[in-house]
Amino acid sequence: MLKITGALAAVTLLATTALAGATEATLWVRTSSAAVLEGLAERYNAARPDKVTVTAITAEQMVPKLGAALAGGTPPDGAVLDLIYLPTFAANEGLEDITDFVKSRPYAEAMSPSHIRLATYEDRIYGVPALPDASIIAYNTDLFEKAGLDPAKAPASLNEIAESAKKIAALGNETYGFYFVANSGSWLIYDFLPHLWAADADILSEDGREATVDTPAMRETIAAYRDMWKAGAIHPTSRSGNGNNAVEAFASGKVGILMTGSYIVNLLDSKYPDVKFQVAPIPGPTGGASSFAGGDTLALMAGVDEEKKRVLLDFVDFYMEPENQVYATKESGMPARTDLAKEAYASFDPRNLVAYDVLAQAHTPYTFASDELFVSRTGPFVNLIQGAIFGEDVDGAIATAQGEFTRILERTNP
Repeated sequence: MLKITGALAAVTLLATTALAGATEATLWVRTSSAAVLEGLAERYNAARPDKVTVTAITAEQMVPKLGAALAGGTPPDGAVLDLIYLPTFAANEGLEDITDFVKSRPYAEAMSPSHIRLATYEDRIYGVPALPDASIIAYNTDLFEKAGLDPAKAPASLNEIAESAKKIAALGNETYGFYFVANSGSWLIYDFLPHLWAADADILSEDGREATVDTPAMRETIAAYRDMWKAGAIHPTSRSGNGNNAVEAFASGKVGILMTGSYIVNLLDSKYPDVKFQVAPIPGPTGGASSFAGGDTLALMAGVDEEKKRVLLDFVDFYMEPENQVYATKESGMPARTDLAKEAYASFDPRNLVAYDVLAQAHTPYTFASDELFVSRTGPFVNLIQGAIFGEDVDGAIATAQGEFTRILERTNP
C-alpha cells in the first residue's frame, strides 16, 4: 500500500511539474485567417505541453486595437496581421526583433521574399510569413476560343490583354473582355500595381519614403486600361463596384479576363465547376510577370516574455513543417514556404501552381502610410485610377497623385 501511494505521489508530482513548466502564449489573428490558425494551434497544442491561444480580431479592428494594446502595455504575445502594416509597427518599436531566428531556419530561403522584406526595418527582421496569397489573372477559355484567340496561350503582356479583351467584347450579347475593381484601393494594389512591378517599375521607392508615380510603366499601363474602357471592353461595374460581384460576373461566362487572386482556382472548382478557365501571372505593359504578395505575417510584440517568445517561435517551426504546410494549403489556399509545391498541392488542382510559382517574384508596397496612400476610398491612389483611366486629364491625375503621395509621405515617414 505504501509503495502504491508513493508511486501515485510520484506520478502526481511529475504531472504537476509538467503543468507548472508549460507556457501559454497568446496570438491575435484576423478573422479571415482564424480558422486555419486555430486549426494549426490545436495541432500544436495536442503535440506539446505548451499552448498557443488564438483570438480572432476583425480585420478593421486589428490595427487600431493592436496599437492601443501596445500603447496601454497590454498587448498579446504575438499577432498575425496583414503584412503591409509590418513596417509601421516595426518603425514604432512595437515588434520583437527575431532576425537571428529567421536567418537560422533551415527553410529561411524558402520564405516568401516580399513577406520578409515587409517585415524588415533598418536591416532587422520582425516577422515571418504565415498565410500568404498572390494575385493572378483568370481567363475564360470558351470565350477566348469564340473570339478567335488561342485558349492555350495566356496573354503575355498587358497590351495583349487589351487586344484580347476588345475581341471578346466584340462578341456582343453583354459580353465584356475585362474585369477589375477600380473603386477599392485594396483591390488595386492587389491587381493593378503588379503591371508596374512586372516592368521593373514601382509607385514608391525601395525604402517606401518617396513617391515615383510618374513612370513610363505607369503611363503605359494607364493607356492600356483607357483603351479597353473607351472600347467598351471593361465590365461597367468595374468602375464603381467593390469587388463583391467580381467572381460571379466571371463565372457567368460573360467576362473574358478577371484580375483576381490565388483563391480563384479552388473557388471556381468548388462553386462553379462548369466554368472553363485558365490562370496566368499578371504581365507588364510589354511583358514580364509579377504579383501582389498579400496575406498575413506573424510577429511577436516588443518585450515579449522569453518563455512565450520561445513558444511562439516553436509554433512557427511547427507550422512550417511540410505536413502542416499541406494542412494550411488545404484550409487557406497557399503555403508560407515556396519550396513545397509537390507536397502542398499534390491533391489539388495543378492550376494553383501558377500563383504559387509567381509568389517568389511578387511585391508589396513598403510604406508607413498604407491606409492613407492606398486603402482610403478618398486617397490618392484610388483617385489616380479613377481620374486617369475614366477621366480626361491623365497628366493632371498623375501630377495630383504624385503631389498627394509626397505630402503624405513627408508627414508619415519615420
